[in-house]
Amino acid sequence: MFRILDLQEAVRPRGWPDHVDIAIPVDIESENGETWDQYLLEVKGGAAQIAKAHTAGEVRLTRWQLTVWYAGGYRTATAARLARVDARSEAALKRLMCTTEYEPWLPDHF
Repeated sequence: MFRILDLQEAVRPRGWPDHVDIAIPVDIESENGETWDQYLLEVKGGAAQIAKAHTAGEVRLTRWQLTVWYAGGYRTATAARLARVDARSEAALKRLMCTTEYEPWLPDHF
């Protein structure tokens, strides 16, 4: 089982494609599942950050979908659509999915 507890700290060290340069607003389901939080995801030069925003997201991810995206599980926009990821446009979904080129490497702690 995989769960993201601290989104900002998870995104920063993950590893991202060097050639990707995007800034995309995303809505992410809150921990309690009752509301949606707005963030701005910025990926540039192999680094990323995500911060709270006040702009409606171009893509909306449930907590489960967020984890799958983070782990590189959506290789294409089509795969994300099949998993019911909601996006305002196909272009927005493709922009977000271009970040999944690299799978994260995380040490195991048991």
